[in-house]
Amino acid sequence: MNNLLFTALLIALIYYFFYYLPQQKQISNPPLTKPLTSSQFTQTELVTDNKETQTDIKTLEKRLRADNRELRSQIWDLQEKYQKSQRDLAQRPCQPTNSKSTQTETETELTNTLDTLIKNIQDLNNSLD
Repeated sequence: MNNLLFTALLIALIYYFFYYLPQQKQISNPPLTKPLTSSQFTQTELVTDNKETQTDIKTLEKRLRADNRELRSQIWDLQEKYQKSQRDLAQRPCQPTNSKSTQTETETELTNTLDTLIKNIQDLNNSLD
């Protein structure tokens, strides 16, 4: 029984690898190479294009390095300005700011003066009548 199972499995594997699998590869994979046309590049044209792109890359690298230097110098300048402003702020004396109590005091003073002005205007109107 074991010999029969082994031979059936061996025949199935031989069929799969030598007959079924090669047919699948032929059907599913179209040829990758296309026939050459007159519009395709030749090898020398590709080499010259490669040299041009290399020079373009070198010029871009130079520009990027110059831009990088400029940005670094700007960063240094900004850092120096920031540190200078921090030192200036540290040297300045602290001035008191308006707190809520002083704001409420000024608001009450303003309402009092407005009330007195309104009363005076009403008195003037009454005296003119």
